[in-house]
Amino acid sequence: MKTLSDNQIVSNIEDIEIIDNFFTKECFLALRYRMVFGKSFNKQYEGYLALDHYPNEDYLTDCIVSELNYKKKLPKFKRGWSFVYAQNTKGVHMHCDPSEVNLNVWVSSDESVDDKTKNGLNIYKILPPLNWSRKDWNNDGSKAKDYILSNNVKPIKIPYKSNRAIFFNGAYFHETNSVSMKPGRENMRVSYTLLFGNNLE
Repeated sequence: MKTLSDNQIVSNIEDIEIIDNFFTKECFLALRYRMVFGKSFNKQYEGYLALDHYPNEDYLTDCIVSELNYKKKLPKFKRGWSFVYAQNTKGVHMHCDPSEVNLNVWVSSDESVDDKTKNGLNIYKILPPLNWSRKDWNNDGSKAKDYILSNNVKPIKIPYKSNRAIFFNGAYFHETNSVSMKPGRENMRVSYTLLFGNNLE
């Protein structure tokens, strides 16, 4: 199955690359529906569920990574996730990932959105201090926010859009801009994340 669209629209905000119309319709729907209608997940967080994707363990992710490597120069693929969120929740808290490049894609519809000021991604272009542990930069959202405030770093706000991909340095602090979707299972917000290369560890 072809996974990447031939009609992509590319833009940049500094070193952050945004690509609209990222997946083909078939790939987009496969990623979306396996989360919306799935019953088996690897982990439950506050307000969302996660499905892990590791190399050679998920055929669809392997196809996506293969096509990406043909089109873009990327570090080695490490792992990925799909997330499906409750109707109204905070989403993923402030954190960094141990990757050189993160790919985040929204695979839910525009028509499903309730509050159009939410559901996006906030990226803070600052790296954690060298003496911070993984627990500090990945699991302690409050400590991360205090650090960002003390350095007066403002977020780059990427608005939610269906089938929008974002490539950025995974070691930048980032968080969901809250979740607000319409009622109903088919309206649930779904995101897909891939991590490439090693960083911070």
